[in-house]
Amino acid sequence: MADKDIESRSILEEFERLFEVVAIRDESQIIREFGRGLTFLKFSPILERAFQNYYLRKYIWQFRIAVILGIGLYAVFGILDAMVFPSIKFQFWFIRFALVIPFGLLFLFLTFRVHNERAIELFHSMVVIIAGLGIVGMIYIASTGKSYLYYPGLMLVVFYTFTLSALRFYYATISGLTVVLIYLLIDLYILGTPKDQLITNMFFLGSATLMGMPVGYLLERHSRRDFLLTMLLALEKKRTEELNIKLRDISYIDGLTGVANRLRFEEFFRKEWRRAKRTKRPISVLMLDIDFFKNYNDLLGHLEGDECLKKVARAISKHIRADVDLVARYGGEEFVVVLPETDLKDALKVADRIRRDIERLKIAHPGSGASKFVTVSIGVASILPIDNLKREVLLNMADKALYMAKEKGRNRVEYYEPEREHNSKDTSG
Repeated sequence: MADKDIESRSILEEFERLFEVVAIRDESQIIREFGRGLTFLKFSPILERAFQNYYLRKYIWQFRIAVILGIGLYAVFGILDAMVFPSIKFQFWFIRFALVIPFGLLFLFLTFRVHNERAIELFHSMVVIIAGLGIVGMIYIASTGKSYLYYPGLMLVVFYTFTLSALRFYYATISGLTVVLIYLLIDLYILGTPKDQLITNMFFLGSATLMGMPVGYLLERHSRRDFLLTMLLALEKKRTEELNIKLRDISYIDGLTGVANRLRFEEFFRKEWRRAKRTKRPISVLMLDIDFFKNYNDLLGHLEGDECLKKVARAISKHIRADVDLVARYGGEEFVVVLPETDLKDALKVADRIRRDIERLKIAHPGSGASKFVTVSIGVASILPIDNLKREVLLNMADKALYMAKEKGRNRVEYYEPEREHNSKDTSG
């Protein structure tokens, strides 16, 4: 049961990659094929190519096993040659072991080298036809009154063609009818089998072929239907995964500012802290707070306050590296920036650019004191993580640096280092 689950997952994964190639985005493209495509065993060109690849992947081992069994049976019947026709057995063996079986072995070898479904099935069809020709040749050699003993071999070839071989319907039908037609022509013009016996033979051989054709048709129709259903299932799985990703992304985004929220920050910071430990590279954090934001809300209202938060978030986002850094809303008017593989010197540069950019926005702030515009205070901390150090240490350092920036008059950047607790840097200009 576990093996089947693994196989199902691998097939679905293969179909997900297939969607990127054939550009299937809508199940209606697949559903349309349930009508004409199944009836005539022919899909639209893009889906037909995809089905051929699917069919080859699914049945390649059945092709191989069928040929191995066919070769085995063809060889075992060499015993019958020695028992029934001991005087001419070497002629039979020449056909079996020098002509037919080597061709089957060549096909077996090609199944490991050729990855084109049409080429594989065409060559497989030729194996069937050559196997049938071999039996016709043996019937000709045995034309001493006992040739009828080898006629049932043609029935076995027909049986193999429509069942064990896993050849698709059109290939199987052409192969089977070719064997029957060749036998009929050779018998009419070379073997000269008595009329009543030939008619009887053709009735049985033709009936076997006609009975095999519906079997081959239904087997391929079932495979095509399975292909379409698997495509629908894979498409649904892909859509579900995309929806889950969107829902996850939504759950990671602050609804007001559009930057990451506290949940996303915690996950990102945890991952980058572990990576910094592993790579022995520094990691930096900026803690930002909008100066006198309570006054801004009280004087201008919460709607204006929300617009201010959005503008500040956009300004911060312009200064981070896409897919490397992260800016998140940490609290009401507080933001945090995580800068992986960034030392204190570079982190201070980023912080000062952010501070200056927000000040240049000139967002009017009647309650800010001397500045008259919205400004931010930024605390910076950087560290090279060691094994026993907790990530909260870095956040505490950044928070202390932010407190220092506020204590020293706001609209400034300060940094914190444990061994230099009383040192700070004024970058207010």
